[in-house]
Amino acid sequence: MCFDKIKELIVEIISCSEDEVTMETNMKEDLGIDSLDAMELAMSVQDNLGVEIPEDKLAEMVYVKDVVNFVDEHLEK
Repeated sequence: MCFDKIKELIVEIISCSEDEVTMETNMKEDLGIDSLDAMELAMSVQDNLGVEIPEDKLAEMVYVKDVVNFVDEHLEK
């Protein structure tokens, strides 16, 4: 599972506490992530983990676990 890396990217992008980021965290409501932050997260995921998150999929992701599950499913093995 790539949760730790995604958590690290989220903390870096929005400058929040690590304690605020869990699998159940609502990215918009709990962390205040807007569409620009989400795009930055998607680019960071691609740069760091090699997984591209399409914009339409990104728009559907509400919780941190949505990003983690998508990346886990698409990681190159």
